[in-house]
Amino acid sequence: MYIRLSREDGENKESESIGNQRKILQRYVKENNLCLVKEYVDDGISGTTFDRPSFNQLLQDIENKVIDMVITKDLSRLGRDYIKTGFYLEDYFPKNNIRYVAITDGIDTYIDSTNNDITPFKAIMNDMYAKDISKKIRSVLKEKQKQGEYMCSIPAYGYKRHSTIKNKLIVDEQVRDIVEKIFDMYANGHGSVEIVNYLNLNKYLSPTGYRKTGLVQDENKTNFNWNEVTLCNMLKNEVYIGNTVQNKRSIISYKVKKFRTVDKEEHIRVENTHEPIIDKDTFEKVQCIIEKRGTNTKLKYDYLLRGLLYCYHCKRKLQIVLKKNSKRNAKSHPYITCSDAKERGCYPLNMNYEKFEKHIIYVVKKICQIYADKEIFYSIYEKYQNKTLDIREGYKKKIEQIDKAIFDINNNLDKMYIDKLRDVLQEEDYVRVSQKLSSERTKLNEQKQELQQKLVVTEEKIETKNQTKEEKELDELIENFLKLEKIDKIYLYRLINKIEIDKDKNIYIYFNFSKLNSINENLDEFIKIEEIINEKEKSLKVV
Repeated sequence: MYIRLSREDGENKESESIGNQRKILQRYVKENNLCLVKEYVDDGISGTTFDRPSFNQLLQDIENKVIDMVITKDLSRLGRDYIKTGFYLEDYFPKNNIRYVAITDGIDTYIDSTNNDITPFKAIMNDMYAKDISKKIRSVLKEKQKQGEYMCSIPAYGYKRHSTIKNKLIVDEQVRDIVEKIFDMYANGHGSVEIVNYLNLNKYLSPTGYRKTGLVQDENKTNFNWNEVTLCNMLKNEVYIGNTVQNKRSIISYKVKKFRTVDKEEHIRVENTHEPIIDKDTFEKVQCIIEKRGTNTKLKYDYLLRGLLYCYHCKRKLQIVLKKNSKRNAKSHPYITCSDAKERGCYPLNMNYEKFEKHIIYVVKKICQIYADKEIFYSIYEKYQNKTLDIREGYKKKIEQIDKAIFDINNNLDKMYIDKLRDVLQEEDYVRVSQKLSSERTKLNEQKQELQQKLVVTEEKIETKNQTKEEKELDELIENFLKLEKIDKIYLYRLINKIEIDKDKNIYIYFNFSKLNSINENLDEFIKIEEIINEKEKSLKVV
């Protein structure tokens, strides 16, 4: 007797219960004077798979000639995968002289019956039922994910399940400070290796260790060490800012239980579903550092500007490679290059990295010094802001003018079409003029699109309501940066968004702060003011 029950049986769970199946099978055995050799039960296992412990044992006993007949309540108990079910019914059982009976379906391979003839259709129907149930379960799961319910089997480190609200996360106060410490260390320049060593030296158990033992620290621990993969996954996880991001992986099909990675656009992301542990500013700083550093932690040379350099034309990251001089026994020097430039139709670069780095550091320090000297900074900044506002208004007026011109062209085309219908305008003239107007409209739309892009950039340069918070962060950042004896790349990552280099080796620095960008764009003017102030100071000292 073979008995199987799984969650997919849904509403019919009572009728398909282990006890109910057993009674039906025992009655059949008794009524037909059969010799019961063994009972095989798989409880809680889907019929879409045939890798089941008791079913495997049944197959082994068939191979060992222990049994010569298998009975189930119905065909779906044997399995819901019509291909494999067909294999056992049409191939495996006959080859091994096994009689198969599905009682309620009236299937008996020992006798010639019309019920046996429709067995393949029943198998397909059972398979379709499993497919339908799988779809419904996944639909319910996605709907719960869209509602922000936490459907992962294990809560993220730092959280635990709510005691009364289902699928709700609450902060685990036992390890909250560890999560905060990890993000704080990384945001302040400590690398992943350094943080992992700190955690292991202080005997903190890894998330797996904490989950299994309930201990935060263990002085005698030999297992459950932290590693960089676990740490980096934590640093990228939005759960720590109160967001729930799910549907990152999905099962290939209801038959194939392997997982595939889901495209980022298809992830289900719901904000503010639970209490955050990390503030959004810290989290964004961490993401910025991760992006700039990249994932390669085994580089022989970790250059100061690695991850910040981009090609102005193709917008891809530039590489820093060691090249030997043509002279004999000459020392290798790092050069900046655009890899695969020929393949992408871009321009190859060959810039000496060491000279380039010195120049960039000089410019960045100069800009920071100017910002730190408020007298110099505000002497130009207000004028810059007013100029930016004027530019914005200029773009808006030009866009309005273009919209009016397009509107006029559309009206003229409509009128011309009516004149053509009334035979006022000849077909030849209509085509000639309409093509000319359409061409003008296309050019105007292109101009409008270009102006809109410039307007977006200009809007970003204008101070926002959050400028006070940005000022406070920038003041502190620059104060610490100017105190450094040796430049720390973490400060560069926080100050600079990217550096682009074009084919003529012109350099474009883009800062993460609008005020630094304003200095950069008006650097010559700022330096002139600085020189005037310095001259005044000299004359005062002479007096």
